[in-house]
Amino acid sequence: MTELISGLGQCPACRARNLDDARFCSRCGARLSQVSSGADSLMPALSSASLVTDRTLDTHTDSAEELFVADPLIGVVVADRYRILERLGRGGMGVVYRVEHARIGKLMALKLLSGELGRDATLVARFKREALLASRLSHPNTVQVFDFGSSDGLVYLAMELLRGNDLGRIVRHGGPLGATRVTRIVIQICNSLSEAHAEGIVHRDLKPENIMIVRGQSGDDVVKVLDFGLAKLRESKELGDVTSRGAIVGTPYYMSPEQIRGEPVDARSDIYALGALMYACLTGQPVFDAPTPMGVLTKHLTETPIAPRERDGAPAIPSALNQIVLRCLEKDPALRFESARALQTALVESLRRESTSSSVDLLLDSKRVGHLADQDSEAATRAEVERYERKLKRRGALALSTALGVVLGLGVGGYHLWAHERAALSFDGGEREPNDTVGTANLVPFGAEVRGQLGRRLDRERGDRDFFRVSVPPEATAVSLSLTALPNLASCLWVYQSGEETSLGRYCSGRMGADLEIGALTLPAGPYLLLVTQDRDAYDSNPPPPVLENVSDSYRLRLARVEPTREREVEPNDTVKDASPIAIGQTFHGKLAWMRDIDVVCLARGSGRARFVVSDAPRTRAAVLRVTPRGGARDGIAVRVHGAGTDAGKSESDVSGEWSSPEVDTTPAPACLELELVVNPWAPPPHPNVAPAGAEEYTVRVEAG
Repeated sequence: MTELISGLGQCPACRARNLDDARFCSRCGARLSQVSSGADSLMPALSSASLVTDRTLDTHTDSAEELFVADPLIGVVVADRYRILERLGRGGMGVVYRVEHARIGKLMALKLLSGELGRDATLVARFKREALLASRLSHPNTVQVFDFGSSDGLVYLAMELLRGNDLGRIVRHGGPLGATRVTRIVIQICNSLSEAHAEGIVHRDLKPENIMIVRGQSGDDVVKVLDFGLAKLRESKELGDVTSRGAIVGTPYYMSPEQIRGEPVDARSDIYALGALMYACLTGQPVFDAPTPMGVLTKHLTETPIAPRERDGAPAIPSALNQIVLRCLEKDPALRFESARALQTALVESLRRESTSSSVDLLLDSKRVGHLADQDSEAATRAEVERYERKLKRRGALALSTALGVVLGLGVGGYHLWAHERAALSFDGGEREPNDTVGTANLVPFGAEVRGQLGRRLDRERGDRDFFRVSVPPEATAVSLSLTALPNLASCLWVYQSGEETSLGRYCSGRMGADLEIGALTLPAGPYLLLVTQDRDAYDSNPPPPVLENVSDSYRLRLARVEPTREREVEPNDTVKDASPIAIGQTFHGKLAWMRDIDVVCLARGSGRARFVVSDAPRTRAAVLRVTPRGGARDGIAVRVHGAGTDAGKSESDVSGEWSSPEVDTTPAPACLELELVVNPWAPPPHPNVAPAGAEEYTVRVEAG
C-alpha cells in the first residue's frame, strides 16, 4: 500500500529529516546540501520530499522512522463520528488520516490541523470561515469537503477519499507530460477554479502537489483540486519568514509577483500559478530556479521567463499552447487571462486545432465529468453525507419535542431535586470520577487546590483525562497556575474558556517528574475549563510514550489570584502584540517553563537609544537560551546565550554569561527581543528534537545608550 522512496537526509538548519531528492527543507525551507541525480534531477521544482501512498491527499508525509511508530490517534473517534483507521500523510497544515464515518460506514479522509495552528484561536476561527466557503464547492473536479470543526482540541476537515497520485509525483517519476495531456488536465483545473472564483475564493497555493489525478473508467485523467481556502491560513507567516529570515515554508515556484509582494490577490494570481504549473509539467523544469527560495522569488518579480518550447530537452509544444503559458506568466495581472474561464476557452481552442478528437467536450460538462472517475463503493459521497445529515436533523427535531414534553411534565419540582443533588456534591479537595468530559467536569472554587490522579485509561489508545471548571472573579487581574508532577509520566495542562472549542493554551512540562509553574497569566473574568492529561508528544528520537496509568500518586492543581509586577513576566507574551514591556534601567525576569514556550519583551517606541543585556542561569546541557532581536541592526540575527560558567562552543552565535545587543534607536519603532529554548548543538549527543523546558530564570535589563 505504501511505497517508500529511499534516502532520508537531515536538514543542516533545523535537523528535520527530508528525502534526498528534496532541494529545500520541508519544515524550515532551508536549502539542502544534497543534489539529486538521474531522472529526478529534471524536476527540482516538483520535489515534494514525500512518502507516497496511492490514496494520499498530502504529498508531505512522515519520515520512514515515524511510519513504524504507533500513532496515538489510531482508533480514536473524532467528533463522535469519524473513527481514525490509518495515517495517509503529513503536510504543512497537518496530518491526513483515512477514517470511517461511524454512522454511515463509509470511508473519508480527515485532515487534522497541526498542533501549532490548532492552538492559535485566530487561525482556527479563520480556518472555519475558509472551510465553510470550501464546503460550498461542489464541482466534480474539486475535492469535496463534507464537514469541518473542532472536537477535544482537534481541529478537523472531513473530505472525499481518493485513490490516485498527485501531479507532482507523476511528473517527477515519469518526466515531462505531452502537450495534449497537460491541456486536458488544466482544462479540468479551470472547471474547479471557475466555480471557486465565482464564490470569491482564491486558491493561493496551486501547485502540482495540490492536483490529484484519478484514473477514469476509460483510463483518462480525472482531476481533483485540493486545499481550497487552507493556503490563506499560513500565507502571511510564509511571506514574513521570507522577509525576515530568507526562508519560506512551502514552495516558491508557483507564487505570483503580487502574492510575493504581499499585495491583495485575486483570480489572476491563480492564473499565474497555473502558468507556472503548465510550464513545469511541459518542460520538467520550473519557470525560475535559484540556490535559495529568496532567489526564486526575486526572479518571479524581475526576470522574463524563457519560452517553454525553447527549453533544452522539452518535448514538442504547439505554438498556441506556448503563448498561452507565457500570457499566464505576465508580471502585470492585467496582461494575463482575466479569468479561469477565459484561459479554459483558449486551451480548448488550442486542443481542437491540434487534435480531431471531440472528447474535450466531456471535460466541460460537470455531470459527465462526475461519472468519469471510477467509483469506490467504500468511499463516502456528498449525496450519502447529505442524506445522513437530513436524517440527523429529523431525529433532532423529534428528540427536541420529546425532551420539551418531559421537561414540562417534570416541572419545577424536578429542577429543585436536581439542584439539591448537585449541591450535595460539595468540594472536598479531591477529584470526583468520572470527569473525563466537559459535561462531567468537577467544580473547583477559585484559589482552591484540587488533588487528582491520571488513573484508569479510557481505552487502549487513550489515557485518563480530568476536567475541572473554575471561575475567575472580576477582581483578579492575573492568575497563577500550578500543576505538580507525577513520577512516571509527563503531564499537560490545557486551558479552555467555557463554551469555546479551542484551547487558550496548552502547557506541557515535557518530562516526568517536572512541575509546571506559571507565575502570572492574564485570564479575563469568567468560567474556564482546565484539562489535565498525559503528555504523549515525542520530543526526541524515541517513539511517543505509551498510555500510562498512575493510581498511587496524585497531582495537585491550583488556579489562584496573583498580583503582577513589571519586573516579572505575565503570560501570554509570545508575540510582539502581547509582549512584556520593559523600560530603560529596568531588569526583567522570565522563565521558559513549558515545552515550546516563547517570550517577547519590548522597549516602547520613543524610549530613546538603548541596549539590551541578557543573561541566563546554567541549564541542562540539552537546552540553551536563544535570543532573536526584532528591530534594529541585528533584526532576525539570533544568538545563543549560555549560562555563566558553561561551555559556549566555538561559534560566533554563542555567548557565555551575558550578551549585550548593539545600540538600538526606538524613535521609529519599538525594539524587541524574542526568547526561546533551543537544542544546544554543543551538548553531547544524542540531541532531542525539542529543547527541554525548565524552571531556570533568565534576565533582561535595558541600559541607556
